[in-house]
Amino acid sequence: MDQLDLFADAEEPPVPATFAARPKSARTDTASPTPHPASATRPAARLALQAATASTSAPPPCPAPAPRPIAAADDEPDGLFADLRPELPSVQTPIPAPRRIAPLLIGNPRDAGQRLGEAVAETWHASNWGGYRIDIPISIIGGLALFPIKGHSQDAARIITNSTDWQLLQGYREIYTHTWARRPDLAARMAPLMGWLTEEGVEEKAYAVRRVTETALRYGILQLTGDPDPYNRSDTDVMSWTITSLRSHGAKQGLGEYHTPPEVCDMMARMIIGETPPEKGFWFHEPAGGTGGMFRAAAQHLRDLHADPAGFGWALNELEPLAAAGAAVNAIVWGLGPHTVIACGDTLADGGLSDRTARERKHLFEERDEILDRFTVAEAVQEAIALADRLIGSKAV
Repeated sequence: MDQLDLFADAEEPPVPATFAARPKSARTDTASPTPHPASATRPAARLALQAATASTSAPPPCPAPAPRPIAAADDEPDGLFADLRPELPSVQTPIPAPRRIAPLLIGNPRDAGQRLGEAVAETWHASNWGGYRIDIPISIIGGLALFPIKGHSQDAARIITNSTDWQLLQGYREIYTHTWARRPDLAARMAPLMGWLTEEGVEEKAYAVRRVTETALRYGILQLTGDPDPYNRSDTDVMSWTITSLRSHGAKQGLGEYHTPPEVCDMMARMIIGETPPEKGFWFHEPAGGTGGMFRAAAQHLRDLHADPAGFGWALNELEPLAAAGAAVNAIVWGLGPHTVIACGDTLADGGLSDRTARERKHLFEERDEILDRFTVAEAVQEAIALADRLIGSKAV
Protein backbone atom coordinates (compact mmCIF):
# COMPACT_ATOMS: atom_id res chain seq x y z
CA MET A 1 0.00 0.00 0.00
CA ASP A 2 1.09 3.53 -0.67
CA GLN A 3 2.60 5.31 2.30
CA LEU A 4 1.38 8.75 3.27
CA ASP A 5 4.45 10.95 3.64
CA LEU A 6 2.86 13.10 6.31
CA PHE A 7 4.53 11.85 9.45
CA ALA A 8 7.89 13.49 9.88
CA ASP A 9 8.67 13.11 13.58
CA ALA A 10 8.15 16.38 15.39
CA GLU A 11 10.49 17.39 18.18
CA GLU A 12 8.83 16.61 21.48
CA PRO A 13 8.35 19.54 23.85
CA PRO A 14 9.83 19.42 27.34
CA VAL A 15 7.80 17.50 29.89
CA PRO A 16 5.82 19.83 32.17
CA ALA A 17 7.46 20.40 35.53
CA THR A 18 4.57 18.80 37.37
CA PHE A 19 5.46 15.50 35.72
CA ALA A 20 9.21 15.82 36.09
CA ALA A 21 9.05 16.34 39.87
CA ARG A 22 8.51 13.44 42.23
CA PRO A 23 6.26 14.01 45.28
CA LYS A 24 7.86 14.25 48.70
CA SER A 25 4.72 13.80 50.73
CA ALA A 26 0.99 13.39 50.29
CA ARG A 27 -2.12 14.31 52.26
CA THR A 28 -5.41 12.55 52.61
CA ASP A 29 -7.49 15.62 53.31
CA THR A 30 -10.78 15.29 51.46
CA ALA A 31 -12.22 18.69 52.26
CA SER A 32 -13.74 20.56 49.31
CA PRO A 33 -11.22 23.05 47.91
CA THR A 34 -11.92 26.75 47.61
CA PRO A 35 -11.72 27.94 43.98
CA HIS A 36 -8.59 29.93 43.29
CA PRO A 37 -9.47 33.46 42.13
CA ALA A 38 -6.38 33.63 39.94
CA SER A 39 -6.52 30.20 38.37
CA ALA A 40 -5.97 31.80 34.95
CA THR A 41 -2.33 32.32 35.92
CA ARG A 42 -1.83 28.55 35.78
CA PRO A 43 -2.48 28.08 32.06
CA ALA A 44 -0.65 24.85 31.18
CA ALA A 45 -3.35 22.27 31.87
CA ARG A 46 -6.17 24.68 31.04
CA LEU A 47 -4.77 25.64 27.63
CA ALA A 48 -3.87 22.07 26.77
CA LEU A 49 -7.26 20.62 27.59
CA GLN A 50 -9.07 23.45 25.83
CA ALA A 51 -6.89 23.03 22.75
CA ALA A 52 -7.58 19.30 22.62
CA THR A 53 -11.30 19.45 23.38
CA ALA A 54 -12.14 22.50 21.29
CA SER A 55 -9.84 21.97 18.31
CA THR A 56 -11.43 23.02 15.05
CA SER A 57 -9.52 20.20 13.37
CA ALA A 58 -11.66 17.47 14.90
CA PRO A 59 -14.14 15.94 12.39
CA PRO A 60 -17.89 16.65 12.86
CA PRO A 61 -18.80 13.16 14.18
CA CYS A 62 -16.74 13.85 17.32
CA PRO A 63 -17.97 17.23 18.65
CA ALA A 64 -15.88 18.73 21.43
CA PRO A 65 -17.45 20.09 24.63
CA ALA A 66 -17.17 23.78 25.37
CA PRO A 67 -14.12 24.47 27.54
CA ARG A 68 -14.33 26.09 30.96
CA PRO A 69 -11.58 27.45 33.21
CA ILE A 70 -10.04 25.02 35.66
CA ALA A 71 -10.28 26.13 39.26
CA ALA A 72 -7.48 25.42 41.72
CA ALA A 73 -7.16 25.64 45.47
CA ASP A 74 -5.18 28.29 47.33
CA ASP A 75 -3.37 25.83 49.53
CA GLU A 76 -3.01 22.91 47.09
CA PRO A 77 0.15 22.05 45.15
CA ASP A 78 -0.19 21.61 41.40
CA GLY A 79 -1.56 18.08 41.09
CA LEU A 80 -0.32 14.60 41.85
CA PHE A 81 3.11 15.08 40.32
CA ALA A 82 4.11 18.42 41.80
CA ASP A 83 6.94 18.89 44.24
CA LEU A 84 4.61 18.79 47.24
CA ARG A 85 5.42 20.98 50.19
CA PRO A 86 5.68 18.93 53.41
CA GLU A 87 3.48 20.05 56.27
CA LEU A 88 4.51 20.11 59.90
CA PRO A 89 2.25 18.13 62.21
CA SER A 90 0.27 19.98 64.85
CA VAL A 91 -2.21 19.19 67.57
CA GLN A 92 -5.02 20.88 65.61
CA THR A 93 -4.33 19.24 62.22
CA PRO A 94 -2.90 15.73 62.61
CA ILE A 95 -1.69 14.07 59.40
CA PRO A 96 -3.53 10.79 58.71
CA ALA A 97 -1.54 7.65 58.06
CA PRO A 98 -0.93 6.95 54.34
CA ARG A 99 -3.43 4.64 52.69
CA ARG A 100 -2.44 1.68 50.57
CA ILE A 101 -4.45 -0.38 48.12
CA ALA A 102 -3.22 -3.94 47.69
CA PRO A 103 -3.83 -4.99 44.06
CA LEU A 104 -5.42 -8.35 43.41
CA LEU A 105 -3.37 -11.08 41.77
CA ILE A 106 -3.32 -10.38 38.04
CA GLY A 107 -2.93 -13.89 36.63
CA ASN A 108 -3.83 -14.07 32.94
CA PRO A 109 -3.70 -10.46 31.66
CA ARG A 110 -6.74 -10.91 29.43
CA ASP A 111 -8.85 -12.33 32.22
CA ALA A 112 -7.55 -9.52 34.44
CA GLY A 113 -8.59 -6.95 31.84
CA GLN A 114 -12.10 -8.35 31.73
CA ARG A 115 -12.36 -8.40 35.54
CA LEU A 116 -11.11 -4.81 35.61
CA GLY A 117 -13.73 -3.60 33.13
CA GLU A 118 -16.55 -5.39 34.94
CA ALA A 119 -15.44 -4.10 38.36
CA VAL A 120 -15.17 -0.52 37.10
CA ALA A 121 -18.66 -0.74 35.58
CA GLU A 122 -20.11 -2.15 38.79
CA THR A 123 -18.46 0.58 40.88
CA TRP A 124 -19.63 3.34 38.58
CA HIS A 125 -23.21 2.07 38.39
CA ALA A 126 -23.25 1.77 42.20
CA SER A 127 -22.31 5.43 42.59
CA ASN A 128 -24.70 8.32 42.39
CA TRP A 129 -23.74 8.73 38.75
CA GLY A 130 -24.40 5.09 37.84
CA GLY A 131 -25.51 4.59 34.24
CA TYR A 132 -24.96 8.25 33.40
CA ARG A 133 -21.87 9.82 31.83
CA ILE A 134 -19.94 6.65 31.10
CA ASP A 135 -17.31 8.90 29.51
CA ILE A 136 -16.03 9.65 33.04
CA PRO A 137 -15.04 6.10 34.12
CA ILE A 138 -13.67 5.44 30.62
CA SER A 139 -11.61 8.62 30.97
CA ILE A 140 -10.31 7.45 34.36
CA ILE A 141 -9.13 4.14 32.90
CA GLY A 142 -7.58 5.95 29.96
CA GLY A 143 -5.81 8.40 32.27
CA LEU A 144 -4.38 5.64 34.47
CA ALA A 145 -3.29 3.69 31.39
CA LEU A 146 -1.48 6.82 30.12
CA PHE A 147 0.20 7.48 33.48
CA PRO A 148 3.60 8.70 32.24
CA ILE A 149 5.82 7.13 34.92
CA LYS A 150 6.25 3.49 33.92
CA GLY A 151 7.85 0.77 35.98
CA HIS A 152 6.89 2.18 39.39
CA SER A 153 3.36 0.86 39.82
CA GLN A 154 3.42 0.67 43.63
CA ASP A 155 4.76 4.21 44.02
CA ALA A 156 2.25 5.55 41.52
CA ALA A 157 -0.64 3.77 43.26
CA ARG A 158 0.47 5.19 46.63
CA ILE A 159 0.65 8.74 45.25
CA ILE A 160 -2.78 8.49 43.64
CA THR A 161 -4.42 6.84 46.64
CA ASN A 162 -3.13 9.44 49.11
CA SER A 163 -4.03 12.44 47.00
CA THR A 164 -6.72 14.91 47.98
CA ASP A 165 -9.84 15.22 45.86
CA TRP A 166 -8.46 18.31 44.16
CA GLN A 167 -5.09 16.67 43.53
CA LEU A 168 -6.82 13.63 42.05
CA LEU A 169 -8.81 15.70 39.57
CA GLN A 170 -5.80 17.86 38.78
CA GLY A 171 -3.72 14.72 38.26
CA TYR A 172 -6.06 13.51 35.52
CA ARG A 173 -5.89 16.95 33.91
CA GLU A 174 -2.10 16.77 33.96
CA ILE A 175 -2.04 13.27 32.47
CA TYR A 176 -4.09 14.38 29.48
CA THR A 177 -2.10 17.62 29.26
CA HIS A 178 1.11 15.61 29.13
CA THR A 179 -0.42 13.41 26.42
CA TRP A 180 -1.46 16.46 24.41
CA ALA A 181 2.03 17.97 24.70
CA ARG A 182 3.57 14.80 23.23
CA ARG A 183 0.88 13.67 20.79
CA PRO A 184 -1.63 16.42 19.99
CA ASP A 185 -2.94 14.40 17.05
CA LEU A 186 -4.04 11.52 19.27
CA ALA A 187 -5.08 13.84 22.11
CA ALA A 188 -7.52 15.54 19.73
CA ARG A 189 -9.21 12.17 19.28
CA MET A 190 -9.36 11.81 23.09
CA ALA A 191 -11.51 14.93 23.39
CA PRO A 192 -14.58 12.90 24.51
CA LEU A 193 -12.51 11.70 27.49
CA MET A 194 -11.32 15.18 28.53
CA GLY A 195 -14.48 17.24 28.44
CA TRP A 196 -15.71 16.44 31.94
CA LEU A 197 -12.44 17.70 33.44
CA THR A 198 -13.15 21.22 32.16
CA GLU A 199 -16.79 21.36 33.24
CA GLU A 200 -18.13 23.58 35.97
CA GLY A 201 -18.85 21.71 39.21
CA VAL A 202 -16.44 18.88 38.44
CA GLU A 203 -15.62 18.70 42.17
CA GLU A 204 -19.09 17.23 42.77
CA LYS A 205 -17.98 14.10 40.91
CA ALA A 206 -14.86 13.61 43.06
CA TYR A 207 -16.38 10.88 45.26
CA ALA A 208 -17.40 8.71 42.30
CA VAL A 209 -14.09 9.42 40.56
CA ARG A 210 -12.16 8.30 43.62
CA ARG A 211 -14.18 5.09 43.96
CA VAL A 212 -13.60 4.17 40.32
CA THR A 213 -9.91 5.07 40.61
CA GLU A 214 -9.42 2.88 43.67
CA THR A 215 -11.29 0.00 42.02
CA ALA A 216 -9.07 0.28 38.96
CA LEU A 217 -5.93 0.30 41.11
CA ARG A 218 -7.16 -2.69 43.09
CA TYR A 219 -7.81 -4.65 39.88
CA GLY A 220 -4.33 -3.95 38.56
CA ILE A 221 -4.66 -1.19 35.97
CA LEU A 222 -1.09 -0.03 36.62
CA GLN A 223 0.25 -3.58 36.47
CA LEU A 224 -1.47 -4.11 33.11
CA THR A 225 -0.43 -0.81 31.53
CA GLY A 226 2.54 0.41 33.59
CA ASP A 227 5.36 -1.81 32.36
CA PRO A 228 8.25 0.02 30.65
CA ASP A 229 8.20 -2.61 27.87
CA PRO A 230 5.34 -1.98 25.39
CA TYR A 231 5.19 -5.72 24.69
CA ASN A 232 4.03 -6.33 28.26
CA ARG A 233 1.65 -3.35 28.09
CA SER A 234 -0.01 -4.89 25.02
CA ASP A 235 -1.19 -8.12 26.61
CA THR A 236 -4.75 -6.88 26.97
CA ASP A 237 -7.10 -4.11 25.83
CA VAL A 238 -8.34 -2.49 29.04
CA MET A 239 -10.20 0.22 27.09
CA SER A 240 -12.28 -2.35 25.21
CA TRP A 241 -13.23 -4.27 28.35
CA THR A 242 -14.16 -1.05 30.14
CA ILE A 243 -16.28 0.37 27.33
CA THR A 244 -18.15 -2.86 26.61
CA SER A 245 -18.76 -3.45 30.33
CA LEU A 246 -20.23 0.04 30.78
CA ARG A 247 -22.48 -0.13 27.74
CA SER A 248 -26.02 -1.35 28.25
CA HIS A 249 -27.24 -4.23 26.11
CA GLY A 250 -29.55 -1.87 24.24
CA ALA A 251 -26.73 0.58 23.55
CA LYS A 252 -24.54 -2.20 22.15
CA GLN A 253 -27.33 -3.30 19.84
CA GLY A 254 -28.08 0.24 18.73
CA LEU A 255 -24.45 0.99 17.97
CA GLY A 256 -23.68 -2.46 16.61
CA GLU A 257 -20.66 -2.42 18.90
CA TYR A 258 -19.24 -5.90 19.41
CA HIS A 259 -15.48 -5.98 19.76
CA THR A 260 -13.61 -8.92 18.23
CA PRO A 261 -12.36 -11.37 20.89
CA PRO A 262 -8.57 -11.12 21.39
CA GLU A 263 -8.00 -14.79 20.52
CA VAL A 264 -9.67 -14.26 17.14
CA CYS A 265 -7.55 -11.12 16.60
CA ASP A 266 -4.38 -13.08 17.36
CA MET A 267 -5.30 -15.80 14.89
CA MET A 268 -6.15 -13.27 12.14
CA ALA A 269 -2.91 -11.34 12.71
CA ARG A 270 -0.83 -14.51 12.30
CA MET A 271 -2.74 -15.48 9.15
CA ILE A 272 -2.51 -12.04 7.53
CA ILE A 273 1.10 -11.18 8.40
CA GLY A 274 2.52 -14.68 8.24
CA GLU A 275 6.01 -15.54 9.39
CA THR A 276 7.79 -12.72 7.56
CA PRO A 277 7.07 -9.11 8.54
CA PRO A 278 6.30 -6.63 5.75
CA GLU A 279 8.82 -4.02 4.72
CA LYS A 280 9.32 -1.05 7.00
CA GLY A 281 6.86 1.71 6.13
CA PHE A 282 4.02 -0.66 5.30
CA TRP A 283 0.57 0.59 6.36
CA PHE A 284 -2.06 -1.40 8.22
CA HIS A 285 -5.65 -0.20 7.71
CA GLU A 286 -8.69 -1.00 9.85
CA PRO A 287 -11.98 0.55 8.57
CA ALA A 288 -14.05 -0.39 11.65
CA GLY A 289 -11.44 -0.74 14.34
CA GLY A 290 -13.23 -0.27 17.66
CA THR A 291 -10.54 0.33 20.27
CA GLY A 292 -7.86 -1.25 18.07
CA GLY A 293 -7.90 -4.92 19.05
CA MET A 294 -6.64 -6.03 15.63
CA PHE A 295 -3.79 -3.53 15.81
CA ARG A 296 -2.81 -4.86 19.24
CA ALA A 297 -2.61 -8.41 17.88
CA ALA A 298 -0.70 -7.30 14.78
CA ALA A 299 1.79 -5.26 16.82
CA GLN A 300 2.44 -8.19 19.16
CA HIS A 301 2.95 -10.57 16.24
CA LEU A 302 5.40 -8.12 14.66
CA ARG A 303 7.34 -8.01 17.92
CA ASP A 304 7.42 -11.81 17.96
CA LEU A 305 9.00 -11.54 14.51
CA HIS A 306 11.58 -9.06 15.91
CA ALA A 307 10.03 -6.10 14.08
CA ASP A 308 9.24 -2.76 15.74
CA PRO A 309 5.58 -1.69 15.27
CA ALA A 310 6.72 1.95 15.32
CA GLY A 311 8.32 1.39 11.93
CA PHE A 312 4.93 0.81 10.30
CA GLY A 313 1.85 2.93 9.67
CA TRP A 314 -1.46 2.36 11.46
CA ALA A 315 -4.70 3.90 10.13
CA LEU A 316 -7.90 3.13 12.03
CA ASN A 317 -11.45 4.37 11.47
CA GLU A 318 -14.19 4.09 14.10
CA LEU A 319 -17.74 5.42 14.10
CA GLU A 320 -18.31 5.73 17.87
CA PRO A 321 -16.38 8.63 19.51
CA LEU A 322 -15.64 6.92 22.85
CA ALA A 323 -14.30 3.82 21.13
CA ALA A 324 -12.16 6.00 18.84
CA ALA A 325 -10.85 7.81 21.92
CA GLY A 326 -10.03 4.44 23.47
CA ALA A 327 -8.12 3.49 20.32
CA ALA A 328 -6.08 6.70 20.63
CA VAL A 329 -5.20 5.82 24.23
CA ASN A 330 -4.24 2.30 23.20
CA ALA A 331 -2.04 3.55 20.36
CA ILE A 332 0.18 5.22 22.98
CA VAL A 333 0.00 2.45 25.58
CA TRP A 334 0.82 -0.22 22.98
CA GLY A 335 3.68 1.79 21.46
CA LEU A 336 2.37 1.86 17.89
CA GLY A 337 4.67 4.77 17.18
CA PRO A 338 4.45 8.16 15.46
CA HIS A 339 2.80 6.97 12.24
CA THR A 340 -0.64 6.38 13.74
CA VAL A 341 -3.90 7.87 12.45
CA ILE A 342 -7.15 7.44 14.40
CA ALA A 343 -10.17 8.77 12.49
CA CYS A 344 -13.73 9.06 13.78
CA GLY A 345 -16.66 8.90 11.39
CA ASP A 346 -18.73 6.75 9.05
CA THR A 347 -16.35 4.83 6.83
CA LEU A 348 -19.13 3.83 4.41
CA ALA A 349 -20.26 7.44 3.94
CA ASP A 350 -16.77 8.95 3.77
CA GLY A 351 -13.94 6.74 2.59
CA GLY A 352 -11.34 9.48 2.95
CA LEU A 353 -11.44 9.88 6.72
CA SER A 354 -7.96 8.55 7.36
CA ASP A 355 -6.38 10.68 4.64
CA ARG A 356 -8.06 13.84 5.91
CA THR A 357 -7.15 13.08 9.51
CA ALA A 358 -3.53 12.51 8.47
CA ARG A 359 -3.43 15.89 6.72
CA GLU A 360 -4.78 17.59 9.83
CA ARG A 361 -1.91 16.21 11.90
CA LYS A 362 0.51 18.96 10.86
CA HIS A 363 -1.95 21.66 11.92
CA LEU A 364 -2.43 20.03 15.34
CA PHE A 365 1.31 19.98 16.01
CA GLU A 366 1.63 23.63 14.88
CA GLU A 367 -1.27 24.59 17.17
CA ARG A 368 0.41 22.85 20.10
CA ASP A 369 3.73 24.59 19.43
CA GLU A 370 2.02 27.98 19.27
CA ILE A 371 0.26 27.43 22.61
CA LEU A 372 3.45 26.22 24.30
CA ASP A 373 5.34 29.21 22.89
CA ARG A 374 2.74 31.58 24.35
CA PHE A 375 3.01 29.82 27.69
CA THR A 376 6.81 30.12 27.63
CA VAL A 377 6.58 33.85 26.85
CA ALA A 378 4.06 34.38 29.66
CA GLU A 379 6.39 32.63 32.12
CA ALA A 380 9.33 34.76 30.99
CA VAL A 381 7.31 37.94 31.47
CA GLN A 382 6.29 36.90 34.98
CA GLU A 383 9.91 36.10 35.88
CA ALA A 384 11.04 39.48 34.49
CA ILE A 385 8.42 41.31 36.55
CA ALA A 386 9.44 39.43 39.69
CA LEU A 387 13.11 40.24 39.03
CA ALA A 388 12.29 43.92 38.53
CA ASP A 389 10.34 43.97 41.78
CA ARG A 390 13.31 42.50 43.65
CA LEU A 391 15.70 45.02 42.12
CA ILE A 392 13.43 47.94 42.96
CA GLY A 393 13.00 46.63 46.50
CA SER A 394 16.76 46.26 47.03
CA LYS A 395 17.43 49.82 45.79
CA ALA A 396 14.70 51.20 48.03
CA VAL A 397 16.47 49.70 51.04
